[in-house]
Amino acid sequence: MKNMEDYAKYFLEISSEQRLKIIQLINEKKLRLSELAKILDATTPEVHRNLDRLEKSGFIVKDAEGSFVLTTLGHMLLALIPNFAFVIENKKYFIEHPIDSLPEKFILRLGELFKGKFISSYVEVFESWKKIYENSEKYIYNILYEVPYFDEFVKPIQSKLGEGIKMKSIFYEKAMVSNSRSEVVKKFKKYIDSGDIQRMMTKNIAPAVTINEKQCCLIFPNRDDKVDAGYAFVSDDPSFHQWCFDYFNYCWYNAQPFVEGRLTK
Repeated sequence: MKNMEDYAKYFLEISSEQRLKIIQLINEKKLRLSELAKILDATTPEVHRNLDRLEKSGFIVKDAEGSFVLTTLGHMLLALIPNFAFVIENKKYFIEHPIDSLPEKFILRLGELFKGKFISSYVEVFESWKKIYENSEKYIYNILYEVPYFDEFVKPIQSKLGEGIKMKSIFYEKAMVSNSRSEVVKKFKKYIDSGDIQRMMTKNIAPAVTINEKQCCLIFPNRDDKVDAGYAFVSDDPSFHQWCFDYFNYCWYNAQPFVEGRLTK
């Protein structure tokens, strides 16, 4: 990679609210100078100066009709903005919850999580998990670092398994489980034997997810490599769901076979 100084000028060229707005407007449809000035309620010379800077930097070009359109660089910039926006909107949370445990390809897609709702209480998080279980129609996927055995969770899972949904769970091998686990496993044994419940195991601390075919709950680990269930992002937005679905499958295919004896009681 080149020296960062070679790229710094590009960040300088977009360090303007009006220039960013111009790029956003041109992305929606091609526009002439006069049209942009009217939309932005700005003077023609002012908008012309900003257009000139964006054109010289390669973010936009003028077509044969005199309208401005985005280049590949312009489209790339817009694709990256949601990534920054998601972290900026939740910067206090991410100071304490670093994303270095994520594979780079998922960091580059963080913008897909932008429409998620941040919740900050155990009650809200547990209610979200419960609703995901209760509303599932096809599957429930989990990455679990704590294994709750409350009746509020066990009963809806039992009910949904009886209706034919499939369940996949990835357990952190050092997850703390209660003494009631053996009784719960007995309740689910026929589903484990039939393959309706599939389990894998991981040694790595990374974001935890609980999803069905529409809803998601996502929790990032903190600086101490602990997954604090008192904070989470939840959503039924399709882009948010796609990120969580792809992330779960990535973890599933990189996990190890499940071994009951590795869980901590």
